[in-house]
Amino acid sequence: MIRVVQYQNSADFLARAEPWLLEREADHNLILSLAYARAAKEEQEPEVLYATLESDEIVGCVMRTPPHKVLITAMPEEAAESLAAVLVDLYEVIPAVLGPSGPAEAVAMAWVKRRGGGWRPGMEMGIYRLTTVIPPRPVPGTLRTATVDDIDLAVEWGEAFAQDTGVMFPTRRSSIEEWVQHERLQVWEVGGTPVCIAVAQGDTPGGARVGYVYTPPEHRGRGYASACVASVSQKVLDRGADFCVLYTDMSNPTSNAIYQRIGYELITRVRDVDLVPEREL
Repeated sequence: MIRVVQYQNSADFLARAEPWLLEREADHNLILSLAYARAAKEEQEPEVLYATLESDEIVGCVMRTPPHKVLITAMPEEAAESLAAVLVDLYEVIPAVLGPSGPAEAVAMAWVKRRGGGWRPGMEMGIYRLTTVIPPRPVPGTLRTATVDDIDLAVEWGEAFAQDTGVMFPTRRSSIEEWVQHERLQVWEVGGTPVCIAVAQGDTPGGARVGYVYTPPEHRGRGYASACVASVSQKVLDRGADFCVLYTDMSNPTSNAIYQRIGYELITRVRDVDLVPEREL
């Protein structure tokens, strides 16, 4: 029998789950980094779910920060019923489950059985890891850290990124201001003109996550994204990280090829499984 053990806050969750999550640190970057960030802020989190799935030992972990999707690690599919029972008790609506396809679909089906509605497969993403940067072909421009003068542009490009990819970009000024304050947002610039952005965040003990890579249409096809991601990744390694992690849409062969050419290797796949309320069917 697999039971769901809930924790009151991120610190308590990490005290129990951190060693297990660190066994596959790159795979678990998203859950780990979110928990670390919240523990550092000591936030009050009455609606956040932190849980481990346990029999005699941990067999999986779960996290949800409303209103966002439920994040799950690999876990036995028979844990889905127990987890869905907890989710239904906590939330009226959840938008999606993100995790390995089998467990994510099992949780979605168990949710629908209890709550109604339906589910459908969403974006399949590859989790890539890089330990050594392979320099791309030289292109004009240089990488620089974003400043407050770049915030309006980042908001505009973030909206375009979301439209292109279907992935939400944190376009609130406060989120982007925090990226700038902590030197997370990076800009590839050619002759004083920004042509590509990327973000390095999600720190864990051994690595960080590179993402939100965006090049506007008029600057695509010139190698700027490759140069930007390679430089941002090298910057992460230079500050002492062992690896970088990056999520990609597996249906986009262009981005997947770009990242593999600069040294990213696919380590696992995860999928969004979208939950559809009854009224939207």
